[in-house]
Order: sequence, then C-alpha cells, then structure tokens
Amino acid sequence: MKNLFKNNAAFYLPYIVFVIVGAILILKTEQFDLHTKFNSIVGNSFLDFFFKYGTHIGDGLFLILIAIVLFFFNFKNGIFLLVSYALAGGFTQFLKKVFFNFEMRPFFHHTFNGLPLKVVEGVKMYSQNSFPSGHSTSAFCLFFCLSIISPKIWQKILFFCLAIIIGFSRVHLSQHFFEDVYVGSIIGVVFSSIAAYIFFYSKFSVKLTKLEQPINKVLKKQNG
Repeated sequence: MKNLFKNNAAFYLPYIVFVIVGAILILKTEQFDLHTKFNSIVGNSFLDFFFKYGTHIGDGLFLILIAIVLFFFNFKNGIFLLVSYALAGGFTQFLKKVFFNFEMRPFFHHTFNGLPLKVVEGVKMYSQNSFPSGHSTSAFCLFFCLSIISPKIWQKILFFCLAIIIGFSRVHLSQHFFEDVYVGSIIGVVFSSIAAYIFFYSKFSVKLTKLEQPINKVLKKQNG
C-alpha cells in the first residue's frame, strides 16, 4: 500500500486535504445552513448549465462506457475500472437501500420545512435515497482509477479536480447534501484503492500482466 500511495500522491494528498476540510465543514456547520450557503450560487447561468449536464459524468453508465473504451487499449485497465465500480457502487447502493432508504434529499427537506431553495431549471428533483451519493461514488471511483493508470502527475491532479467538480455538481443541483457527496467520495476512493492494490501492487497482479493489451489480442490468445 505504501507504493500505491507514493506513486499516486498527486491524487491522494489533495484528496486528504479535501477529507479534512470537509470534515471540519460538516462538524462546524448545520446541514441546512451549509446547503443554503452552497445554494446561494445557484442562478449563475454558466455554472447552472455546466453542472446540469456535467453531473451526468458521475452516472454509472458513463463509467461503464469509459471501461469499454479502455478495453480496446488495455483490457486489464478496463477490468480494473469495472471491478472498482462494482465494489464501490455496490457498497453505496447497499447502504442506500438497506440502512439509509429514508434519508431525504435537500429538495424534500427545504420544501417540507418551508425553507427557500433555488433550483436549476430543467433538472428533475428527487426526494429520497440521499445518503450516500451514488454519483459521487461513481465519479471518484472513475477519476481515481484513471489517475492510477495515468503516468503523469498533471493528469492525476486533473482527475482529482474533475472528481471534486462532479461531486460538487450534486450539491449545486440540490440532489444531495454535502455530507452525502463527502461519504460517497470516500467510498469511491477506498474501494478503488483496494482494487488498485490488487491489480497493480499485490503478488496477484503478476498474473494479470497478460491482460495488459487490447481485448482483441487477449481473446485471440485465449482462442489460439
């Protein structure tokens, strides 16, 4: 695990800062007050448009599409991404459906309590299954995995920034409270880190080197 962190410090270090700052915000600010502060920037035409459509990058289907694309360059990387998502996304859905099924979203809470809430026009608002954020889990899983397979530091930093942006889109659109995104991000990074260790740093990873080629060549060897 030490080499995993060392080789990917460009993602891990700013993420640790995010975890610390996020924890302070959650502990020091009441849930509705924090969301109201974030909600104050809704109405900016550029941000509303950007987050309205950019948030779909956090959809699991988008992650699966990226994994399929990776198959044609490096089959192992595509499998790594799918396994990471299966672990992280599966755990998030387990929590949402079993333990937090009735955790309500910002739109419900603010409407029920008569609190003002600005929403982005054209975005369908949901009321239930708020905690944790599935989109945030998927986004952090996707961009963390991409940072793992990217060799350059600037790419790892870019993917971290993209993960934060897509996670925040869920708050901007009032689909989730900040803590939903916060915990979703942790799930995405933790489970993807476990998968990364298995695929790239464990003794088992040696057995997967034969998959480090396009899917057509992998299948050709299997059939040959």
